[in-house]
Amino acid sequence: MNNNSIFNVNNINIYSILRDIIRNWWVILLAGFIGIMATYTVIRSTYQPEYTSSAVYVVTPKESTGYRRTDKLIARNAITSFKGLVNQDIMIKRVVHSLGDVPWDATVVVENTDETNIMTMKVTSPSPMESFLIIRYIMKNYGDLSQYLNEDAIFEELKAPKIAEYPDNATVARYKSLMAGGIAALLMMALVAFLSILRDTVKTDYMFENQLGTVHYGTIGHEKKNKTFKAKIKNNVKSILITSPIISFNFIEAINNVRVKMEYEHERRENKNVFMISSACENEGKSTVAVNLALSLVREGKSVILLDGDLRKPALYKLLDIKKENVVDYIELLQGKKTLEEVICREQIKGLGIVMSCKGHSSSYEYVKSEAMRDLVNTLSKMADYVIVDTPPMAMISDAEAMADMVDFTLLVVRHDFSFKYDVRNSINILEDANSKFLGCILNDFKNISVPNGNRDYAKYNQIMEVQHG
Repeated sequence: MNNNSIFNVNNINIYSILRDIIRNWWVILLAGFIGIMATYTVIRSTYQPEYTSSAVYVVTPKESTGYRRTDKLIARNAITSFKGLVNQDIMIKRVVHSLGDVPWDATVVVENTDETNIMTMKVTSPSPMESFLIIRYIMKNYGDLSQYLNEDAIFEELKAPKIAEYPDNATVARYKSLMAGGIAALLMMALVAFLSILRDTVKTDYMFENQLGTVHYGTIGHEKKNKTFKAKIKNNVKSILITSPIISFNFIEAINNVRVKMEYEHERRENKNVFMISSACENEGKSTVAVNLALSLVREGKSVILLDGDLRKPALYKLLDIKKENVVDYIELLQGKKTLEEVICREQIKGLGIVMSCKGHSSSYEYVKSEAMRDLVNTLSKMADYVIVDTPPMAMISDAEAMADMVDFTLLVVRHDFSFKYDVRNSINILEDANSKFLGCILNDFKNISVPNGNRDYAKYNQIMEVQHG
């Protein structure tokens, strides 16, 4: 199988498909409604009611032979002759004449109950009265014509015909319309699922190596900010941090897994300790990932400095819940108005230094590419075990591209089923061409429908660890 095939099962994410179907429920419902109305309109415009009358007869020989089997055989032969006669032109002409020379548009069905001498005759036509009269006229004319057939059987009426009150096909329009509506809704659902699969975003970690040709550095699952109904109403939680007691064990472990890989890279190159975290587009969670990686390193006893390289839309002070009045904008440091000790914030978390801004700057690129910024990054690298730089999205402005030449390592955060692969691929190409080492991509906010593997011991371990972290 071709790994680049869009229908490779490894590229399909069930959660994304179901989410798109739920989001487009109204489109699916509308398609079903249109299918119902269109089918009903077509059927009603061509609809012709059909009414059926039926009668039951007992066929007996005129003169009994005394043998039941022989009498039944005579009766069945008479019924066979009757079947052949009712649809003959001579019979139809007589019945039409009796009806007043109306057009013949009736269907006559004669049935013989197995192993009996019982005959049932059903007549279907557009008129209930016409169906009723046709049975009467057939039996009347049969009496006249049977003498020419040397028939020796008698047809005794067991159940008289009745005038039908309702058409046989009264519910056909409704049934077919509902059936068509259901099919239309299913087809629209299939189309929504098909378009979901075709959407050229990163839906699985498999896509990084097989479609983007890069390293999958880690996967961070979806984590809810507000986990209770009351919390959702109040919306108190503004950021997802591993220091929070309500954060899941799986989320913490995902961050720790990335952190371990970063430590390995640093140990291989001890003089290299500046990591840049970026993304292709906005709202992919890169700032949250950057802060949590810093917190994970601090937990391991490392000294870390966080640098907010997104001067257009700084976010670190919001994620760490630092009031604006407590932030000294490091733009003043780049302008030579402040010293590093004046702008760096060390009071928030022990072992963590934060160099940040609290307001956007339209001329951010001029600051990022300046020698003052390069000197700042070099100085910070000597002050801590690790420096983590949060940058703006690469598809929007070129600040991250300039910063990539000043750091040692770069990581690209890719939100699950969010950014188009075209933008991600362009960002990867830029980072691979930079002077720093591109480590790979982190799949963030990953959602999927997983099947429990039955490993209860591990699940129990997860619960214990969550309590301990809490």
